[in-house]
Amino acid sequence: MPQDTPIDLNKSLEEIRREVVEARNMTIKTDNALKSLHAELKVVSNQQADFQKRTWFSTGAAYLGFLGVCVAGAVALSGARAASATDQKQRLEAQVGELTAQLDKQKAEAAAVEKAEKAAADVYKMMTTLPGEERLKGVEALAKLDLTRLSPLTQKALQDRATLLRKEVGASVLERGKAAFRRSDWPETIEQLGRFLAMNPAEEDALDASFFLGNAYFQSRKYDEALKPLTRFVEGDKKARTRDFALIMLMQSNDMLGNKDKAVEYAKEGWQTYPASEFRMQFINRLQRATQPAATPQAPAAPVAPPAAQPATPGQAR
Repeated sequence: MPQDTPIDLNKSLEEIRREVVEARNMTIKTDNALKSLHAELKVVSNQQADFQKRTWFSTGAAYLGFLGVCVAGAVALSGARAASATDQKQRLEAQVGELTAQLDKQKAEAAAVEKAEKAAADVYKMMTTLPGEERLKGVEALAKLDLTRLSPLTQKALQDRATLLRKEVGASVLERGKAAFRRSDWPETIEQLGRFLAMNPAEEDALDASFFLGNAYFQSRKYDEALKPLTRFVEGDKKARTRDFALIMLMQSNDMLGNKDKAVEYAKEGWQTYPASEFRMQFINRLQRATQPAATPQAPAAPVAPPAAQPATPGQAR
């Protein structure tokens, strides 16, 4: 055994050396691995830092985008609300304008009604308090009054009072007008019968007065003013005994005013309607002149004389 001991020691030393070498190599490998791991960790750390930066930028961009969307939505919502508020404001202003116009209209109508009521009171006072025939001024004023703005009761009271007054005073005015006509006092006839017609009398009396008034205008050579009452008489009573005479006056009045076609129309109506009239030849002569336009112009005709038996009392003109 003493001889084997060095050999064993050498083997042990050799093994120890080999283990040391292997340990050294393992240490070197471990160091290299650690260095590699450190390098990789550093790369990963850098990548993580870059990723974190990109994440921050992305997050910031996302927040900014979201903020922009919110702002845009808020602006759009505010604009919609503003437009709605503007429309509502315009609608309310239009309603206010309409209500103001209605209020002004109602105020105007109320003022007009108040004015009409006051005028009606004045008219009624004239028809009740004035002396004698001056009360007819109230009837004349009633004809010019706007009755549509008065209450039914007020209208009824005015009309009843006017009817009573016409019966009371109108007959005397009509008789005075006819008396003035019989004495050929044309201005007085026109004044009295004009007052009578202004009282809006019954249709029968109005037609009587229209005939005499138109005749007075005709005899006064006021042909233009004679047309209206004579036309009313001719169109209102087609069975009147003196209607042919009224047609003669209408024919000549239109001739004097230059209304040749209208004059021929009245002449034709008189010729066809009254074959036995004493004025038939005048109708025929006028129609003959209408068919001879080249004939020598004739002098204006003088007013025809009234019929021999002129009506003197109301109603006899028909």
